[in-house]
Amino acid sequence: MSKLKVLDGAPSEIVMERLFDAPRALVLRAMRESELIQRWSGGKRAIVTPAENDLKVGGRYRTAYRTHDGFEFAFTGAYREVSDERVVHTESMEGTPGESVITTTLTEANGKTTMHLVMVFPDAATRDYVFGTGMAEGADESYDVLQALIATL
Repeated sequence: MSKLKVLDGAPSEIVMERLFDAPRALVLRAMRESELIQRWSGGKRAIVTPAENDLKVGGRYRTAYRTHDGFEFAFTGAYREVSDERVVHTESMEGTPGESVITTTLTEANGKTTMHLVMVFPDAATRDYVFGTGMAEGADESYDVLQALIATL
């Protein structure tokens, strides 16, 4: 059963929400430290090669993946806003046109953290293409691995 909720948004948006059974500080740590990103970001479908993550306004990141059947791809972007509650960054898949803007908000209550993520694409066609790749299923799987990793921190 999926723990990731895909919510209604504008025609050019993908909106997702997930509750983590952990305080925000642990969720932040796992989402920000390159060595931890490598352990959860690919879920069970892909291996993450060394992640680069310069988490500051104007800083850049690159996360590269290799699936078990050898397919390689990477996401890159830059940070526009960084705080403990909210991160705004751009994201592009190397070798494909277009860029999305992702706003992630983390809210803690009673030792649990709700992640609310909004991906804004240039247009509805790009959004539909990205959604059609199975990205929500991959994200759900990755966040399951993230939850398990957080439990070990």
